[in-house]
Amino acid sequence: MIGGLELSSEVVLASRWSRFGATSIDVIISMAFNIPIILYTDIGARLISLQALSITDVLLSAIYSMIAYILCHGYLLHKKGQTIGKYVFGISIVNMKGELIGFPKIYLKRNLPVGMAAYIPFIGGYLPLADMLFIFRKDKRCMHDLIAGTQVVSIAVKKDTDFN
Repeated sequence: MIGGLELSSEVVLASRWSRFGATSIDVIISMAFNIPIILYTDIGARLISLQALSITDVLLSAIYSMIAYILCHGYLLHKKGQTIGKYVFGISIVNMKGELIGFPKIYLKRNLPVGMAAYIPFIGGYLPLADMLFIFRKDKRCMHDLIAGTQVVSIAVKKDTDFN
């Protein structure tokens, strides 16, 4: 059962487009939190002028982003396995048995490893792209799903439409 909806014994994997749409919504939400900080601090000016950021700037930005992510999505992730975008698209993160795993496991096993790997010099910038390209596997699981042992399933309720 996810969010009051009973899953059938056979899970239906979320479509690539629903995952893309959900991620798009989540990115817009993230930008709404992060752009004001970039504009309010001198980080934005240094980025535009291609000046190097100090390790302190990078760490503070990462911590701020993590806190914003937890505040926006923590409750839904813990209770329903969903971010706001996933909620809108009727999809949810579950383990390979179709069970919810809760926020700590989602964040520590699914989000944090790929997020931290992005900070590795030279190759870190390519990892998010590689992660996204994994969606084209037959099982539609991205790199972060494989690391965490999760899958994204559709929980949308199919309505019985009677045109009589």
